[in-house]
Amino acid sequence: MRFSAVLGDAVLGDAMQHPTGGGGMAAGDGDAVTFAVRTAVVLAWSGLAAGYLVADRAAVLRGRTSWPAARTASWLSGALLGLVVSVGPVASAAGNSFTAHMAVHLVLGMLAPLLLVLGAPMTLVLRAVPVHAGRRLAGLAGSPPIRILTHPVTALVLSITPMALLYRDGSALALLHDPVAGPALHVHFVASGALFAYAVVGVDPQPHRASVTLRAGAILVSIAAHGMIAKHLYSLSGTAGMPDGTAAAAQLMYYGGDAVHVLLLVVFCLQVYRRTGRAGRRRAGASSSGPASGRVV
Repeated sequence: MRFSAVLGDAVLGDAMQHPTGGGGMAAGDGDAVTFAVRTAVVLAWSGLAAGYLVADRAAVLRGRTSWPAARTASWLSGALLGLVVSVGPVASAAGNSFTAHMAVHLVLGMLAPLLLVLGAPMTLVLRAVPVHAGRRLAGLAGSPPIRILTHPVTALVLSITPMALLYRDGSALALLHDPVAGPALHVHFVASGALFAYAVVGVDPQPHRASVTLRAGAILVSIAAHGMIAKHLYSLSGTAGMPDGTAAAAQLMYYGGDAVHVLLLVVFCLQVYRRTGRAGRRRAGASSSGPASGRVV
């Protein structure tokens, strides 16, 4: 599906479904802010898709080998999913249904980021830019701030802590309906989800990649924390300040989160298997090609 086919309907259709603003603004001001934010969201997702394709073309023009179609499909699928749940009918449903909101959260915070990360965007950029620019980018990726930010523990904390606060007691749920704070939360969902996916299963170069044990532990802690938050949310069903459908939303969070975590674990295990398998084959090859036994001449 082309993003240009979605662009007009996503922005204009959603604006017509929500003619009034929120957050105490006058109707006209609220409508203008909402329209501007949703337009920015559509342009952002479309820009991610278009930028990836431009980088792919630039790499070809620089004489690089062909880029794996699976990576392109993964990136474009993640961007398309992000666009679909951020604006249009799905976003409208999320404004009226806590369960629909949770579906959006799962896509933006877990599934779409994983697909984006598996698209290996940094590797593609390094193929597309001149050598000197690529060296600068590679040096930036190995800098101490980036190393700390992309550490599995840091990424896990940035992903889990805001989610726990958001669903703690319902007091912060009003932010979801704010025309500015709501999209800002969506940006956080995507950014923190992508950061965590990169930290544990990223296919782009990582000069200081964490150990397999640490990354596996981060995934297991994420599964446990996600389940605990979902169970806590379920326990709040029917209490004051919680929206209708809290129980269903909590169940979706629990089982939907598990489904994406299973996908994450499959990717992780495949990566570990490929690396250890290659190392084993190299060791076997080295031993078989060792010094030959002496021959009588």
